[in-house]
Amino acid sequence: MVTRQNVRYASIDGIKGFALIGIIWYHLAQQSLPGGFIGVEVFFTVSGFLLGLSVLHELDRNGRIAIGWFYLRRLARLWPAMLFMIASVVSFGFLTDHDTLVHIGSKSAASAVFASNWYEIATGGSYFDSTSPQLLRHLWFVALLAQFTIIVPLLVRVLQLVRYFALRVLVTIGLAVVSAAGMALLFVPGSDPTRVYFGTDTHCFGLLIGLALAMCVHHSSQKTHGATAAHAAESPTGIAWRSEVMSWLATAAVLALIVLMTRVGQDASAFRGGLFAAAVLSAVVIAGSITKGSWMSALFVWRPLALLGKYSYGLYLWHWPLFLLFQVLLPAWRGTGMWLIWTLTMIGSIAMTALSWWMLEKPIAQWIAKLRHRRAIRSGNAAARTASSQYHTPMNTPMVIQPTREPAIAMRLHTSITAIIVLLSVLGFVVGTLHAPDKSRIQMTLEHNQSVLSHEASQREHDVEAARAAAETQRRVQEAARKRERAKQEALQHLDGTNVTIIGDSVTVSASPALSKLLPGVVVDAEVSRSILKGPEVIATLKAQGQLRKYIVISLNTNSESNAAQLDDIVHAAGDDHVFIFVTAYGDRAWISSSNKVSFDYASTHPNNSAVADWNAAISAQPQLLGTDGIHPIEGGQELYAQTIKEALADWIADHGA
Repeated sequence: MVTRQNVRYASIDGIKGFALIGIIWYHLAQQSLPGGFIGVEVFFTVSGFLLGLSVLHELDRNGRIAIGWFYLRRLARLWPAMLFMIASVVSFGFLTDHDTLVHIGSKSAASAVFASNWYEIATGGSYFDSTSPQLLRHLWFVALLAQFTIIVPLLVRVLQLVRYFALRVLVTIGLAVVSAAGMALLFVPGSDPTRVYFGTDTHCFGLLIGLALAMCVHHSSQKTHGATAAHAAESPTGIAWRSEVMSWLATAAVLALIVLMTRVGQDASAFRGGLFAAAVLSAVVIAGSITKGSWMSALFVWRPLALLGKYSYGLYLWHWPLFLLFQVLLPAWRGTGMWLIWTLTMIGSIAMTALSWWMLEKPIAQWIAKLRHRRAIRSGNAAARTASSQYHTPMNTPMVIQPTREPAIAMRLHTSITAIIVLLSVLGFVVGTLHAPDKSRIQMTLEHNQSVLSHEASQREHDVEAARAAAETQRRVQEAARKRERAKQEALQHLDGTNVTIIGDSVTVSASPALSKLLPGVVVDAEVSRSILKGPEVIATLKAQGQLRKYIVISLNTNSESNAAQLDDIVHAAGDDHVFIFVTAYGDRAWISSSNKVSFDYASTHPNNSAVADWNAAISAQPQLLGTDGIHPIEGGQELYAQTIKEALADWIADHGA
């Protein structure tokens, strides 16, 4: 049996640093880098590569995989830092805004057992999750990584039963293709992609691609190590040629990944091939950067990039919850003042990552190294005893653990500080969990307003039935009805709501009291989580009920991307003699900007029956009038929303007459 030490690839940290930049950029400023989540695929591929090498090297050394020991080493590096982060951010949330703690107990429990991705899938159908900051939502990635960590030694064991190496690699790649195909088939454009993006089955292809690469690299190194000097020697020309080719391939792959980060969005371009392509490109980057003599290795060992990769796990854990908490603490700085929130987020993330490393991760790594050494001595494995204490983790850089004898006072100080901080975090977590609300304030407001609207809708339905029963009487008074219609037209010149129907989503629900007050008599049909796809159906229902008035306000850009064809469907469903006011949306969701542009373009090409109420522009100047989710207006903002619609109606009437 060939026995080799683990090989440390210095460029891996830089690759992880490159991936982390994309992820953090995407989380902090999604609209400027819509495909930054491609960095997740790079991480998955690197992680699969490192996990695969670790398992294969252990097979080389011992002829078997000590699964229990493997799990202890790997999961112990993921778990403590994550638990400390969870306890700390729950404590911070309790001190800042209890809306951040909605359902935090169950979310923390799911995260603690590395099941948060499936928890999000199971509960992600609830629209109200978006009415409060989701502090732990990013832990789906850690959960999926931990699940693959549990699976990988078992998978390698099974693959070893396949006689031919090439067939083992093909089976692994085949599994990756099946996973990517599952993502492509289950993804439904315009729907929530949580199931395909968070699912272990549909999003493990990057890890499998990394594992396949590890198998190839390990097999190649085995052949070189096991060959005689005469057979293993390779001419300098051959080495230089291979290095040149791999360097160029890796360079092209990095550039392609950057293009994907700038072009791919949360749509079919990602879920039907884009993410799989990113995983393959990541494998090319890894292969090209670890090739001897590759200039890409020099790029990825650049110290700032390597440092980001070295501490990538901690920075990933902390940046997202701190970003949300700073937005809650500084609501007036959202929008044009985001630079301050970004700066505080990065400073806080670096500080908490360093603290977590010093308090927990480094001591645990030293403890693991000691256990490893003792285990090697007990097993009598000479290679393991003489091997360095270097090791890889999927997100933390390889570390060299050298036994040192710290002064007793320094050790006591470290232990005391750690105990105090951990105790305070645990106490804060317990208190925060016990005081966590079941619903956010915005959710309760939406539910109340929705109840009021439902009651009003029932009353209107009763009125319609009464009107139908009195149809014969109405025919006798047709002349009176025509006079009343002229009176309605006259009333519209004074901008009451007797000839206005508003169809909207949760933003409209939130502002419904202000709409009724500013436009008395208005028909408001709004529903939480409604998208533009529901527009024609709602129009048809209101038309059948006799509630579709001349002026129809459409406010449905918040929850899904819209296009001109969908607006045409709404207009055609209403029929002739209607004027449409399309309300722009506000928020950080990727599709809002393009949907708002569709509304403006449609109004400009249909000036005789369409106009725009620019809510996005109105609220952008006063973002403090929004709730903690940055989407739904609070007191003051609700009145601004109603006033924006009223002014758009007035503008159209002024241009075209009543």
